[in-house]
Amino acid sequence: MKKYLTLADLLIDYRNYHRLSQIDLAAKLDVDVRTVIRWEKNETLVRQEKETDFVRILGIPHQVMRNLNSEKPIPIYFDFLRRVYSFTTLSQKVLSNSVFILDPEIDTDRIHLISSETDIEFISYIHKLHKNFSPLNAEILLKAAQILPELNLVLYSYSGFCAGHISILPLKYSSYLKIRNEGMLERNLHYNDLSFDLNNSPQVFYYYSLYADSVENSYYLINRVMFHFKNIKNKDYIFAGISRVKERIDLFKEMGLNTVWEKQIETDGKGKSTLLEGTLENFLSKKQDIE
Repeated sequence: MKKYLTLADLLIDYRNYHRLSQIDLAAKLDVDVRTVIRWEKNETLVRQEKETDFVRILGIPHQVMRNLNSEKPIPIYFDFLRRVYSFTTLSQKVLSNSVFILDPEIDTDRIHLISSETDIEFISYIHKLHKNFSPLNAEILLKAAQILPELNLVLYSYSGFCAGHISILPLKYSSYLKIRNEGMLERNLHYNDLSFDLNNSPQVFYYYSLYADSVENSYYLINRVMFHFKNIKNKDYIFAGISRVKERIDLFKEMGLNTVWEKQIETDGKGKSTLLEGTLENFLSKKQDIE
């Protein structure tokens, strides 16, 4: 992550990262190019009512805007690639999963069931950010939320903007095997591939998406995942999914998942898609022994 002291520095880096000119950025935000120039020279601040456009159009977390868009800006760290911010170097570190599973379920009124077009748009945006340019459609994500509401959630910031989500699909075992054996691409999953009976064995929990814009918000979401599997009745299950983010892959491996296959991302060939598979039982049991 890079430490940003001013909004001007952030905007210049945003344009460079996305290969945009000042005219391009002005067009995206529906402002005059002279306004962008003044922002980047620290001559003026963004109007408060305009901050929403930076969040919804540019994908800059609202907390980042709040810290920097001020007469006395508060420094903040931000990573454009992962869309993650932190307040200090200490909070940049990814917490071990062992921290999450020692706690009971943590309640917060900022977590809601995935249910709206805005929720789906946010999930699609994050997937495209992480080089999945063919995200699943709304129908399958909304139906998965109805079948498995405990694990299909969106988390909002204190300002009311989307700040994270979990999307875990209850898949039919036969459909999962097609993905595992590379006979079907994830993007071709359909409504009919969902399992409507959570008592089937083995039950497949396919983690389609798990994201948070800060360590604090990661804590809430991963806690929900851990709490669900600590209390699940049907222990004959598979927890699996494809990840394109190294930090997420490392965390899942710590939880006891194993690599099934790994291949180059089709769109640019620079990153990797990794299918991980396993259960959380050994990991959870070890921590319970420690307790």
